[in-house]
Amino acid sequence: MLSNVYKQQWIICALPDKNGKTSGRPKFKGKRYYNSFSYPQLSNTNIVKNANGRYCVNLPKIGLVPFVYNRPIPIGFKVKAGTVIRFADGWYLSFTIEDQDVRVEVAEIQPTEDNSCMY
Repeated sequence: MLSNVYKQQWIICALPDKNGKTSGRPKFKGKRYYNSFSYPQLSNTNIVKNANGRYCVNLPKIGLVPFVYNRPIPIGFKVKAGTVIRFADGWYLSFTIEDQDVRVEVAEIQPTEDNSCMY
């Protein structure tokens, strides 16, 4: 499957566009190319303790990654996503959390002459 995609990329780069120019060869992007990547489907179950008692997060395709758990997730909150960010001094993990108790209210606006735009 992956070899078919690889072959298709080489075929696409050889075909000219509507102006007659080719797009060029695919550029290899190494591990230093990306400064951050996201995991949009993390949950509270991904945070575990390993055998040494250290907190780890189970990231898909990477595995257990230890991290400093310096601020506990409040009770009633749920981890929605996680972002791994690279800074000059190392890698950091940021969680996006959501409170389950807060209701999202949609304000229903009734059109009147005061809030409508008349031409």
